[in-house]
Amino acid sequence: MDLTTWKDLAPLLAVFSPIVALLLSALWFNRSLEKLKSRLQITQVIVQKRAEIYTEMQEPLNEIYCYIKRVGKWKITTPEQVLAHKRFVDQKMHATRPFWSMGMQAAYKEFMDVCFVTNRGHKINAGIVAEVVKYQELNSWKDEFIGYYDGSFDESRLDQVNDKLMVALSNDFGVG
Repeated sequence: MDLTTWKDLAPLLAVFSPIVALLLSALWFNRSLEKLKSRLQITQVIVQKRAEIYTEMQEPLNEIYCYIKRVGKWKITTPEQVLAHKRFVDQKMHATRPFWSMGMQAAYKEFMDVCFVTNRGHKINAGIVAEVVKYQELNSWKDEFIGYYDGSFDESRLDQVNDKLMVALSNDFGVG
């Protein structure tokens, strides 16, 4: 069979072209699925790591919020404990920054900025932004606690930034 003319080649092309096109499409589709599968696996690992990190931070973070909001076990929590919680959560957040989205990091910083006044001077702890008079009424109050407080408390702002932080966390976990 002499395949020198278009007339002779056309029937073969008509038969094999759809098969070749189908094979190329299948290869492209399979490659796309493999890329998607790989991205999903990476995302799953990241979300799992975020969950491990958050499990360690959730209680101290909640205790900060509860103490300043004056709900839950705030009456038995001391300012020293609140600052220890802040240091712990700050350290965790800083050490694990690559795992969190920029939105989550910004929401966390905003939350902490509403809860604490930082950079108050050399060897001076961060100040807890709260209505100190409410804490002075507690039986556990000590006069030296006054130095742990600073700033003006705004409960609605605290609720706003806490809600924003929870939304950012939910988004990072893929449930927001």
